[in-house]
Amino acid sequence: MKKWVASWALVAVAAGVGLSGCAVSESDVHRWEGTEQGPRKLYAVATHAKYAWPLRVEAALSLIKMKPRGGKVWAIPYLVDGYVDENGESREGAIVALSAEDRKKMLESLVPELVNQIKQPLPAKKEDGTTPPDPSVPFKDVAFALLSHDPPLVTDDAVRAQLATALTEWATSNLEARLDYTVQQYGIEQMFRYLGANSVKTLPGLLKEESSKTDRIAGLIADLGDAETKQKASVQLVAIAKQIDSEAWIKKQTPLVEEANKRAKANVSKEAQTEQVKKYQEQELIKVFTAMKKVGGRPVIDYALGFAAKGDNSEERRKAALAALEGRVDKNNAADIEKLFDIAKDDNTPDSVRDLAFTRLGELPKEIAVPKMYALFDASKKWKVRWVAASLVLRTMTTKDLPEFMNRLPKNSGQKMGMTEPISYGGLIAKLDAPAGEKKPREAITPYLKSNELGAKLSAIGYFYGGKKADVSTVTALEGDNQAVPKCEKDDECGWSCDVAKAPGSAEKESKEIHTVGEFVKFCIVPSMEGGGS
Repeated sequence: MKKWVASWALVAVAAGVGLSGCAVSESDVHRWEGTEQGPRKLYAVATHAKYAWPLRVEAALSLIKMKPRGGKVWAIPYLVDGYVDENGESREGAIVALSAEDRKKMLESLVPELVNQIKQPLPAKKEDGTTPPDPSVPFKDVAFALLSHDPPLVTDDAVRAQLATALTEWATSNLEARLDYTVQQYGIEQMFRYLGANSVKTLPGLLKEESSKTDRIAGLIADLGDAETKQKASVQLVAIAKQIDSEAWIKKQTPLVEEANKRAKANVSKEAQTEQVKKYQEQELIKVFTAMKKVGGRPVIDYALGFAAKGDNSEERRKAALAALEGRVDKNNAADIEKLFDIAKDDNTPDSVRDLAFTRLGELPKEIAVPKMYALFDASKKWKVRWVAASLVLRTMTTKDLPEFMNRLPKNSGQKMGMTEPISYGGLIAKLDAPAGEKKPREAITPYLKSNELGAKLSAIGYFYGGKKADVSTVTALEGDNQAVPKCEKDDECGWSCDVAKAPGSAEKESKEIHTVGEFVKFCIVPSMEGGGS
């Protein structure tokens, strides 16, 4: 535990550096702002009852005005947090060391000047483009240190409100410049989190197309804002997205990009320049979608769903729109779910976009998601759509649900099915939980090795891919099965082939096309098991 020494003891120490034997004036106080022993002298004046009250207040203000020494700001240690003196003794901050009555009086005198200094405007940039130091920062930092101190130093509700309002106004004016101001003792985000919901009420108005801090502002609103503030932010983010996704925006940015190319002495064709502008537009839209993901809200949901559904939007933009909907789709809104379903089942939807639509559907409760996934098994002509949907279904199942799943798979070789499907299904089935009284995965899957339905049989075989050597005999019985595997066009990328040795015992491999169930077992499954454990 720190040993805190009462303030009267410090006065005795300070007496040795010139506070006794002569009167102390306001000019002395200001002069000490720049002397080596100044901080301790100012501390003594601020804490000792023998000095006139205005002088004590002025000493406290001088501690705030002092320039950093050795790269360190001393106002907060000497006034609030405490410091270690030259004798190694821990000293309380001047305001903490005061009696409750004097502390209240000091704060009533100090706070109006703190607020006045906090309200000083940000200095204008110099001709060389640099910005002078913000003189309000030291006062802001001390105000926040006083307000956030534990146990509380500012106990008067009116004074607390006065400080909180001043700090909020300081943070929200010139926010973009002050967010990255490195010399402050307390960052703006730290202040917002302490001040709470009221401090971020005006932030939606700072969300603008030209803002460079949209994501950080959105994060603060998402974390701290009340429902009304989040709703305003949601509306504003949609407005920004629409503004960027417009011909007017393209027309505004085109000459700027053209000028940038000229400065860089880049010889860019009109077509390439058009692509540059579109790429820049895409980057800016993705930034807004990232912010939308944090804030959510009905406006964001409606806009992102509509944007993702438009096939003429680029793949990356549609992905960003769906990413913004993570955890946001309303399970009670049938229209939302149907829009996602339409994106997923559309054969023209790029795979990466469809995957995200599936992911959003997969976030819904099982009783909503699974029927939609099963509906996709037949809704698309692409086997990959069924594959992704089936994989998501399997992650929601137990072995009790296996019969329904197997019944949904292709019945014969006339239906397209990629070799990846049965192998991946088998791997997922091996991980299924078995409810009390239900069969374990191996016991549940084995009967399907004799199934008359091709998809179920192949998935049962796929269960043994990479399995135990001891189970080889279970599948070798099917090596004579001449039932044809599904036939696909080259563009379907079904991939019914395996690498086999060019000659017995040879390490060199060649690709062998698979035509039958027996060949699938002999050339794909059994070799994967022969290196497995027993």
